[in-house]
Amino acid sequence: MDKIGACAVIVVFLALSKGCISDYVKGGDNKAISNYEKMLFDSSIATAMLEPEYKITTVKIMHVPVKTYAFRYKFFVGTHSYGGGVTYSAMPEKYTLPVFYLKEDPNFNSTNPAGALKAEKEKNTSKSPLYWGIAWGVLGLLCLLGFVGELRGEKGEEQAVAAG
Repeated sequence: MDKIGACAVIVVFLALSKGCISDYVKGGDNKAISNYEKMLFDSSIATAMLEPEYKITTVKIMHVPVKTYAFRYKFFVGTHSYGGGVTYSAMPEKYTLPVFYLKEDPNFNSTNPAGALKAEKEKNTSKSPLYWGIAWGVLGLLCLLGFVGELRGEKGEEQAVAAG
């Protein structure tokens, strides 16, 4: 592997490690948790309309293509329009959906506040980002040690050729 490629791989592994460990240290967003709880308690719900344009994303999982459909939606609270986004694993049959919103700030809205609340709370208790961060860091350090060893080996060969 060339030296630039090896350096790039090491940097990527260490950046992934730092990102995962930072996510672990940061934990869940307490303001978002509070907002989701208020949203569920108040049950402020509006009917949103999906916009006609959408984005299809196809990924292959074990050589099987899986499509997702990302839509933007719009809803009204009084005379003001607000929006958000939602992703489906299949084309929706209806183009309306219930949206929960925060009374104080309808820009903060969700189609699944209970799921979002659970995900945010899990960030405060889950250790998996820490474990992933450690794994990426160890992998990055092993690559760095291998790279340094390879550089020393080349330097030793150059000195042997120069002496010979």
